[in-house]
Amino acid sequence: MYNTCLARTSRKIKTGKEQITLDGWVLEKFKEKLNKVVLTSNKINLPIVIYKRTIEEKEDCIEEEIASISEKFVIVQILTYGGFLPITFHEQHIFNTEEFALWVTKRGKTMMTLCLENLDDVLATKN
Repeated sequence: MYNTCLARTSRKIKTGKEQITLDGWVLEKFKEKLNKVVLTSNKINLPIVIYKRTIEEKEDCIEEEIASISEKFVIVQILTYGGFLPITFHEQHIFNTEEFALWVTKRGKTMMTLCLENLDDVLATKN
């Protein structure tokens, strides 16, 4: 569903007096869904995982990027674990929902699609 919208990002839609790009429309929908998930996270008083992505996997060890939402912030962490390695956090980035939406947009359509699909799943199961 989102792939269709994202594939035509250069087209403009004319709505009355103003024009919006499909990129802008998808970004606004993404922000709306993020804010709904923030409310859900606050209601259940638990962080919610937005996405989990394996960066590298060797034998028993895994390096992953995990984004979760807690209160009004999105936390993106890169961590390594498995085998004889203790859990090690290599990076942590903290965004408000507005900053996270822009950050995901810069990372590409694949990441945006992954996040949108996961947000839809969260909203369908937690509400």
